[in-house]
Amino acid sequence: MSRVVFVSRRHDKLVSLLMESVSAAVATTNFKIILQSGDVLCWLPTVTEDVDDEVQELAKLIDNSLFPPAKIVMLSIAGTADDATDEQLQAWYGKQAVQAVFAHQYAVKMIDEFELPYTIIRTLPIIDNDTNVKIVNEGSLLTGEGIGIEQVAQVIKRAVTTDDFRNQSIGIAPLESE
Repeated sequence: MSRVVFVSRRHDKLVSLLMESVSAAVATTNFKIILQSGDVLCWLPTVTEDVDDEVQELAKLIDNSLFPPAKIVMLSIAGTADDATDEQLQAWYGKQAVQAVFAHQYAVKMIDEFELPYTIIRTLPIIDNDTNVKIVNEGSLLTGEGIGIEQVAQVIKRAVTTDDFRNQSIGIAPLESE
């Protein structure tokens, strides 16, 4: 299996969960890395990161790399694919939610324009409690309060280790029964 490079400055346990379950994985806090042939790049920004600026660093990495990533997986917030109302976004992410969505939309658009295989994973706020989840296509409304961190890790693992969501933006939502 290819090496998976997790790029994250998160302070929750998401990266450690992924490092435990994905073999041949490495973690870094920025895009100042040397990619190897076949690497899968998984970017796990937080809601408040300046992803519109950071995606420029990703672009520099790709432009300057001997080997481009075999695939890019990005964790994004809800709202980037006509999947949430402004009211929902503000309830989930606070007053700056709409600006955060614009930044994430820009980063997603840039990743799409790299013309490399990718998966965008859109999620509600990540919580510590376990949740039952469903995968939601673009344009379908995301509802609920949050998604369990263990379940987010499972979906990310699937995205980085398989081609199940190749060139797709998927949402993670709780099942309605919750």
